[in-house]
Amino acid sequence: MSYEEINIEEVGISRDDLMKLTGGYSVPQIIINDEVIGGFDKLLILNQKGKL
Repeated sequence: MSYEEINIEEVGISRDDLMKLTGGYSVPQIIINDEVIGGFDKLLILNQKGKL
């Protein structure tokens, strides 16, 4: 599986910008096919349910 990691500090995205883009402040924020998944915990749950 390929992925792209974006360091929000390096590209100048503030936590407020992150909230506007994803609805969350925590990092990492996982986005798959333009759908915001959320943080790692939510990704793990989706994986355990076989929904990825």
